[in-house]
Amino acid sequence: MHFDSILALSDFSPPSAHALERAALLAEQHQLTLRLIHLDEGPNTVPVDPVARLGQRARQLARRHEIDVHAIERSASLDAVLAEAGASSLLVMGPLSQRSWKRFHRGTTLDQAVHGSVCPLLVVRQEPLKPYERVLVAVDLSTRSRSLIDFAGRFAAPHVLKLFHAIDTIEDSKLRSVNTSADAIQAHRLGSRQHARDRLAQLIGALGTAHAVSQASPLAFEVGNGDPAYSTALHQLSTQAELVVVGKRPTSALAQFFTGSVAQRLAKWAAGDVLIAPFNQTSVATAANIAR
Repeated sequence: MHFDSILALSDFSPPSAHALERAALLAEQHQLTLRLIHLDEGPNTVPVDPVARLGQRARQLARRHEIDVHAIERSASLDAVLAEAGASSLLVMGPLSQRSWKRFHRGTTLDQAVHGSVCPLLVVRQEPLKPYERVLVAVDLSTRSRSLIDFAGRFAAPHVLKLFHAIDTIEDSKLRSVNTSADAIQAHRLGSRQHARDRLAQLIGALGTAHAVSQASPLAFEVGNGDPAYSTALHQLSTQAELVVVGKRPTSALAQFFTGSVAQRLAKWAAGDVLIAPFNQTSVATAANIAR
């Protein structure tokens, strides 16, 4: 992945204003080109000439952050925005929750963006006042977690980077359904927790000194229980991490409609910002791509 430009989406709602500010901060931090695009969907009241208004906003951000900012000179549907994002390294947007009755089965604007974006997607909820300092990475213990951790560190270069893994309690329900004893269920819980902690320690050891966090702040981890998306959202809230990073696997439209992915649900439930990174993108990111 060649990290060289950011696309920020605006529908002139307050969440979109935060998204543009965060995109500009990231562009300044990494010295990248920022492009702005107007989303022509939803009930929000927009200026008479939204493209001209967006151009004015681009000039303001360029002056304030001393970066290259360009407004795309046309409004676009979400499908067109996602196609445009294919030429960018990062798509930034607010948690837009409008839902079209014509495309009800596809979910909210946010749902569709999480499912359809081929590049990393940053969902901005908080007013951005400074670069990210505390980042939480939701990991699934697979080998691809290593590239996700590295990607998170290089993306934000935070002071504190923490790993979190949630053990899904669905296995407990399965054991109860076959009348497994309480002692056996408890032993299974303890074994699962120890396995997760051992695996997280291995991941940290494999990273060595390659991660982008200051060695004065050791890479820490925590193991929780419950639904991965909900547990991660609660842990983000308790640790006050400004950003949660989660990987994304391809999912079918049917699965998206009925349950949604962990990334999709986390983008809805987290109180802080959420960076959703397709695993096929993080695996090829390098230091030169992210921190130039």
